[in-house]
Amino acid sequence: MDRTLPLFALPVIGDTPAHTRALHLITALCRVRRTDRVVPVASAHISGVSYWNLGPAGLEYLDELAATGRVRVPSTLNPCAFMPSAPPPWVTEDDARLQARVLAAYEAMGVTMSCTCAPYLTQPAPLFGTHLAWAESSAVTVANSLLGARTEREGGPGALAAALCGFTPYTGLHLDANRRPRVGVRVTARLDEPVRMGLLGAWYGRVLGNAVPQFLFDGPCEPTRTGWQALCAAIITYGGPALFHVVERTPEAAAFPTLPAQVTVSDADLDDEAARLTDLQPGEGVDLVFSGCPHPVAGTQACFFHRDVPVAEVAGNAPWTLLAAPADAGTSVHADAGTSVQAGRILTLPGGCPAVSPLPPEVKTIVTDSAKAAFYLRSRGYRVGLAPTQRCVELGSTGRWPHAT
Repeated sequence: MDRTLPLFALPVIGDTPAHTRALHLITALCRVRRTDRVVPVASAHISGVSYWNLGPAGLEYLDELAATGRVRVPSTLNPCAFMPSAPPPWVTEDDARLQARVLAAYEAMGVTMSCTCAPYLTQPAPLFGTHLAWAESSAVTVANSLLGARTEREGGPGALAAALCGFTPYTGLHLDANRRPRVGVRVTARLDEPVRMGLLGAWYGRVLGNAVPQFLFDGPCEPTRTGWQALCAAIITYGGPALFHVVERTPEAAAFPTLPAQVTVSDADLDDEAARLTDLQPGEGVDLVFSGCPHPVAGTQACFFHRDVPVAEVAGNAPWTLLAAPADAGTSVHADAGTSVQAGRILTLPGGCPAVSPLPPEVKTIVTDSAKAAFYLRSRGYRVGLAPTQRCVELGSTGRWPHAT
């Protein structure tokens, strides 16, 4: 059943000033995207939560909307920099207050304080075929590819406008025609570690761009759930589409014939991609380790609290290990106190994300198990090493990039 509406069916003036601004923004987005129809959305997921992304003007904009705006569909929130109630030790009180004001504005509008880039983990997952207005790139790709829902990669203001009025432009991946696979890709590489799935996404985006792929996994190993998240996060970050299909794996794959493989991705291709995304030299010091991009399922990060690297191997102060997780994950800090588990400084950031957060000023080098995080941290000027999760665990104690990877 066609639930779309012509754009002219939307009111010009809303119930409140915030509703009116939302309607005007949706109208403008329709014109930019060259569509004259809108579609009601089942939910919205809003980005633009870290004060260090928004700045003073962004905070002022949110305050203005919060004065009269209330969301009309279930709406969730992307990670902030950190939860103001449990800021990292290097964050000032003023910084914490600014982040708290951002969250207060969204809460006043009725947005669920999920503070996660993986809303499908903390809220009921969207149903197959439902239309959404989601703004977080990895979540958008999960929704389209793994759940069979339909959403464009919205900007933060567009997703918030959709939340406030209940509609989004009917274009892009909302349409059947734009969801067809265009490129057949045979993957013979092993995909047993999440970082390998992220490398596949980075490789695809860099080499083949925005065409919707149909992957055929023909390698020796099965992807994990965290691996699927890593692929979704990386492919869109590196210039790929917000949708992919995998033969016999993803919900819409059976709707399309299997394409002939136009390209094959091998272990060597992913190894080369890993080298391309790593700046660190053998023996170089590691200032910080980051895992949790995207936010993982509960229990995934337990390995970081069971390191068996001897304290004697720690050269000087161990690097910080930052673990990002959904807002309901709780906070735990382990300061060095003489055992191997406590040889490093491990900080869980519930609801936070180091990629959009102030970091200690002495940090220059960061190791992560996320290809997406590597992209954003490099864009901030950090030297980055990309490594499997278990190696990140070890580097949290040794603090040195290995001579052989």
